[in-house]
Amino acid sequence: MNDVLPLVSGLIGALIGAGASITAQIIQARVQSKRDRIKLIIETAIHDQQHLMNIAVKSGRPTNLMPLPVYVHYHAGMLDLLERDLMTPETLSVLKEQNREIMAMIETTPPRPKS
Repeated sequence: MNDVLPLVSGLIGALIGAGASITAQIIQARVQSKRDRIKLIIETAIHDQQHLMNIAVKSGRPTNLMPLPVYVHYHAGMLDLLERDLMTPETLSVLKEQNREIMAMIETTPPRPKS
């Protein structure tokens, strides 16, 4: 019995160590995935806004571009719909309405006083 106890203890310790290592890797992969997703959304939103600005400048017609948070919300919503395979005319309509609400909130929010 005394010979088995160290072996069992060693096996349990190895299992605990391996479990902790695997758990840490899973958590790290999820955090990295979330970071990559946010980076993709923001880069796409910036590119979209710049593209529309370039079109407006080339056409010679000034346009009121939406603030960047509206583009970020739109692209985050689009990516979410794509990932969940829920892109339909109805869901796109909901996303468009949400963007209108965000734009209205931004337009009605008074500027912050300078400190």
